[in-house]
Amino acid sequence: MIKLISIFYFFTFLFSSFSAIIGKKDAYLVNIFLYLGVGTLVVGISLSIIMVMSVIKDPLKSNKPISVESIGSDQKRYMKERRTISSPFSLVTRMSLFISLTEFVFSWLIFALLMKILHTTTINLTDIFVSFWLNFLLETLTAILILPRIGEFKEVKPGEIKIFGLPDFYGGLTIEVITLSRSRHSLFKTIIFIGADESDPVVSTAKAHELGHAKEHHGVFLELASIILISLIMSLLWPVIYAYMNLMSISTALITKTILATLAIGITIILLLRVMESRADSFTFKTVGESAYDNLVEILRRTYGKQNVNSTKEAPLHSRLTHTSLREALKTGDPLSSLGLWEFPVVLSFIASTIAVMPYNSVNLIVILFPLFYVGTLAISFLIGVIFFPLVSKYYRRSKNGGMNFSFLLAGLYVIMSTSALDSYPNLYFIALQLLIGITLISLITKAFLDQREIIKVVIITLLVYVGLNALIGIIRILFHGV
Repeated sequence: MIKLISIFYFFTFLFSSFSAIIGKKDAYLVNIFLYLGVGTLVVGISLSIIMVMSVIKDPLKSNKPISVESIGSDQKRYMKERRTISSPFSLVTRMSLFISLTEFVFSWLIFALLMKILHTTTINLTDIFVSFWLNFLLETLTAILILPRIGEFKEVKPGEIKIFGLPDFYGGLTIEVITLSRSRHSLFKTIIFIGADESDPVVSTAKAHELGHAKEHHGVFLELASIILISLIMSLLWPVIYAYMNLMSISTALITKTILATLAIGITIILLLRVMESRADSFTFKTVGESAYDNLVEILRRTYGKQNVNSTKEAPLHSRLTHTSLREALKTGDPLSSLGLWEFPVVLSFIASTIAVMPYNSVNLIVILFPLFYVGTLAISFLIGVIFFPLVSKYYRRSKNGGMNFSFLLAGLYVIMSTSALDSYPNLYFIALQLLIGITLISLITKAFLDQREIIKVVIITLLVYVGLNALIGIIRILFHGV
């Protein structure tokens, strides 16, 4: 339900932005996008009301005992039973509503600051950038202060993983928040919902999968990524509304670039979700063994009531959007084997192309250049990934598909690093800073897939090859065209 509501609100934002971009050039198209935006907004609000009404029926009561397992920061386990608990849907809904409402209020206050106190009449890139960071910082701080005090999180200690076993519950759900507790053990509180009967292989598989999420704090990454996306959307929403009412001016080029950035962050979050699910699948394989895949197929049968489901490819579309269709990590233990070979190049090339068009202030130029940049960076990412593969495969000693994906991941990151550096030209100091940040980021991402001693080798080898390729292209260009 929450995913569906988010999609409708996201389309409302896009349609209203397109309406503002077109402006007075085509009244017919303006009205079409306006009506589409109103329609998606009405559907989103209606679904939100239904969701809020379901939260009123908050307590999940059962005639069967609800098991509660606590894994403390000292890894000791404690068991007890209870009869009443907030439903997983209710807890997630309350947290989502809190983030949405507070973000709405913060963005309005920041925009009011620009309008009434600073007397801003024309929104520029700096205004959007400052608004975004203020929104993000305020919302993150508020989430850290309030979310750990909502529902069952009130009884979870920092560093503790509390696992609730619910009767007649299939699958699993992990929710995690950051807390400012003074505990020296951890800054995180984690809740996991699974089925109650852990003697059932299906329940134990779901538990292993959710513990994989908890061990790597995937819930926190998702929370921060969501706040980033909402902050960027809200930073543009108020200027677009006021510009539409002729109370403020904002360039169509700036709206276009912000929409591209929003789309880039949105598809990055989807890719991040798929990678996190694959890493949790890998953890499940290492914990449960070869039966993990068959157990997951059984979870799909029970969850969706379809006994003829024989593979993860038959999962519903919304599940295959955030989870991979193959789920090969449940068979191989390789977290990158589940992803398609196209995923990293397609998403990372979109990010690089978005960065590449940021210096331009003409909508017509952006519309022409963005597809060209995208096709070019996509081709370059694939070619560099193919070159990287034989070099990194001896360090990434898992499946061939996973090794190719790892190569494409590195190639895409290097292309993004180069694009960011080119945007900083001719400021050499800023270029050096961009390259340093890029190499650091690549090292941190590589750390998630390789052992510590292999990270430096892979980064140095791929960096030298990438620099060498650029130098070779430069030499060929000089030979054919001169300096």
